Amino acid sequence: MNHPNVFSSYICASILNTSEVYTPAYTLKGIAIQMLSFFNSENVEQIYTGAKYGLKHFRQESLAMKQTFVCSRCDFDGTQTKADIRRLRRYATKAQPPTEDIQTEQERHQQLQCTLSKLPDELILDTLESLDFEELIAFSHAWPRVARIIADFDLIRLRELQCFFSKRNFQNAKLGVGVEVSGQGKRSIESEFDLISQEAFLDLGIRLSVHNLRFQYWLPLPISRRHWRSVKEDVPPVLDAIAGKANLPSRSSVDVLAAFMNDIVVRLNQVEAKSALRRPSHDYDNDRVSRKSTLRHASEKAIESYFHLYHLLLCLATSDESLVRAANAKIQDFMKGQTSKEACPNLGHLLVYLLISDAAITEKMRKAIITEAITRNVVWMLDKRGANRAELSYLEPDKVSTFRLRKTFEASRTSYRLLMFSELFRRIARPSNERSLVEVRDELFDRHGAPPQGAALQLSTDVRRLHDIDNFHDFFGEMGIENKPSAEWFTSHLRECVRSSMARGYSVWGLPATTALALRRQLEPSVGLYGDQYVKAPPAASKLQGITFFPKKKGQQRQVTRR
Repeated sequence: MNHPNVFSSYICASILNTSEVYTPAYTLKGIAIQMLSFFNSENVEQIYTGAKYGLKHFRQESLAMKQTFVCSRCDFDGTQTKADIRRLRRYATKAQPPTEDIQTEQERHQQLQCTLSKLPDELILDTLESLDFEELIAFSHAWPRVARIIADFDLIRLRELQCFFSKRNFQNAKLGVGVEVSGQGKRSIESEFDLISQEAFLDLGIRLSVHNLRFQYWLPLPISRRHWRSVKEDVPPVLDAIAGKANLPSRSSVDVLAAFMNDIVVRLNQVEAKSALRRPSHDYDNDRVSRKSTLRHASEKAIESYFHLYHLLLCLATSDESLVRAANAKIQDFMKGQTSKEACPNLGHLLVYLLISDAAITEKMRKAIITEAITRNVVWMLDKRGANRAELSYLEPDKVSTFRLRKTFEASRTSYRLLMFSELFRRIARPSNERSLVEVRDELFDRHGAPPQGAALQLSTDVRRLHDIDNFHDFFGEMGIENKPSAEWFTSHLRECVRSSMARGYSVWGLPATTALALRRQLEPSVGLYGDQYVKAPPAASKLQGITFFPKKKGQQRQVTRR
């Protein structure tokens, strides 16, 4: 063959030699189709130069070349012409023994139709499972009974529950997802939730997802009851390894899954904020991962992935009652006032515990969680490592501060979106405690881990809608708070959260009250003053460079003030 991209036995095609185009999800058939298109195109573009080569001349030269290849495994013989091949086929047909054809075409059709109509659904289902997707859809259009069977047995979804590499399904392989622990210091647990078999992970060494994102661990999923029985012993060692890599304070299976589920929600709600910021040049790898990831926006796949983890959480909780008791104890302690970071290191994890707890979800509980979230967000609201709202450390005497109400919410939108998503998910996944965990788990088994019909679309739509929530009043409505606080009461409450953050050691007074007031007056000239206060000129930007509101920093002079 004469071709500008063929050099001896080497074919220069991006699908064969670049990670940007090739993916482990490609089948041999898929690659062959891509190569057929590659060789049959009218021209080919060179990646490095951008030049395009017309292939007509090369194709004519190739046709003139003598073909000598003969395959020892199939009937391909390059030495024969097309006429030779057609002649051989005719001879083969004539050589077949004659058959008695005493039935008319119409009789044969009627007999076949009668036989097919008598077949039970299970036999037809077995036949359908061997068809390609395109053939399956065409068959359903041609025969209404097939369309009904596909819907009744959820065949399209079952087709998706297969290893993206080996194409084996959950009925004949152990399936799970690849998991990556990324970042430095505070690490995050991530997954693209592309199903992959244990065989592909362990024996074939597959470590790249469909979109070529790397993963380190294989976490089994409870897709069906039989599948869960086959993989349940593989789950604890994997979760323990993930906990170690992620530096989690607890290696309890529930705590690891809570961290995983929390990280998924955080990433879903950080997308909008991150895309608006300019990424530093050294963040290229993270930017590349973000662009290739399919779970960094509120898609139906992202919601279904969250349900898969919830299903796994339920399977673990129903097989070990101590996990439920531990979740109940943590929630009860929180409601008794043990809300500190020492008692409850991560509020996101507490929201996951609510999904398996027997505790009733009351308005008092929701308000307690919201108050603690606001208090923990104070340091990120004030410091330049967060929202850089140092002016809010000035605690104005005004009864109602529209500025504080608006800017406090804007400073921690991601945190409040996480709370709203958790409330939305709980209403769909477990709207009340009337149904037991076993019942909820079994319903997920019946759906092979999928959310209720229409729930994924509803949740993904709601998550995108939540991105437009920009004030506490609407936030309270989404959280199910019926008795919404007045603007006056809540302004005072927000100031109290700042004082509480300082008192607990979550943050420190990084600025004197007079400096904070000067910054505040720049943005809100009408802010109220205390009787003995005077307004000085705001400091130069260079004077604020070393200021931090984070505690226990070297060289930090702790300022104590009531305002």
